[in-house]
Amino acid sequence: MQKTSLTHTTTYTRFSQFVVGLAGLAYLLTGIALLFAPVWFFQTIGHFPPFNRHYEGDLGSFLLPLGLGLLVAARAPARHFWVIRVAALGSLIHVANHIYDALVGSAPPAEWLSQIVPLSVLALALILASWGRFSRA
Repeated sequence: MQKTSLTHTTTYTRFSQFVVGLAGLAYLLTGIALLFAPVWFFQTIGHFPPFNRHYEGDLGSFLLPLGLGLLVAARAPARHFWVIRVAALGSLIHVANHIYDALVGSAPPAEWLSQIVPLSVLALALILASWGRFSRA
């Protein structure tokens, strides 16, 4: 019985490490792109006109350290669950912003599938990674 519990905890920890590490890498790379290649980012990933280099840099200056924090947290998610929760909250607010834009702008289904669904999955995965067994530890 104890072995099953230990295996479950290990599986959950591995899941959390994977999710948090993947999110950390995504936020880190996004932050780097926003800071060092803002025009490229605007043209290929986040085309929300009008282009403003300063706002792109502002966003990158927050996402880069968030990504670094998640990469550190991925090694021991139970120890850094608040870092993961902050990232999850930011991710949820980000999804809400996309949903608002889609509803106001009458977004086509392709926009929902290409932006809102993946961002929602990431936010929910971070919530799961931070709220499972770790909140009792």
